[in-house]
Amino acid sequence: MNIPLKVDAIIADPNTDAQIVILKDEQNLDLLSIWVGMAEGNAIRLALEGITSPRPLTHDLLKDFLHHLKVPLEKILIHSMNGGTYYASLHLVQTKIKKPKDTDTPEDNLPETLHEEPEEVTVDARPSDAIALALRMGVPIYATEEVLHKKGSENLDNWLEKLKPTDFGPFDA
Repeated sequence: MNIPLKVDAIIADPNTDAQIVILKDEQNLDLLSIWVGMAEGNAIRLALEGITSPRPLTHDLLKDFLHHLKVPLEKILIHSMNGGTYYASLHLVQTKIKKPKDTDTPEDNLPETLHEEPEEVTVDARPSDAIALALRMGVPIYATEEVLHKKGSENLDNWLEKLKPTDFGPFDA
């Protein structure tokens, strides 16, 4: 079963150049933390905050390609984890042209009723890219139950336990 998740926060790891994307389910019972690079974290943050770059970023370009090719992105799925690395997929809907066997009509000239064979296509993606694209396209983010049970939030808990108050910078009271 796939569990819907929302991006809850992006936290900078003060000990590295990494960003941590925090995903939570609707009931805030399950938490998935994924360490990503600085550029990937910024791409997700821009999409989350609705900030548009003056020039298209890679994820904007991919969004535009899918839009112009009329290939909808249905969802993204974080489907597995191996050795601390998460794996995701983009779930696209490709419409196949159903051409009668007895016609020599070019596909561009076929009636609309013949363009009706939707097929789901999955494309392997890094979770950070998949999340950045999902946020830009307004599609749901899912993780499998297996991933949520396998990961445990102990990675984040261990990281938080190692932090010192000075890692968060000065506080003005």
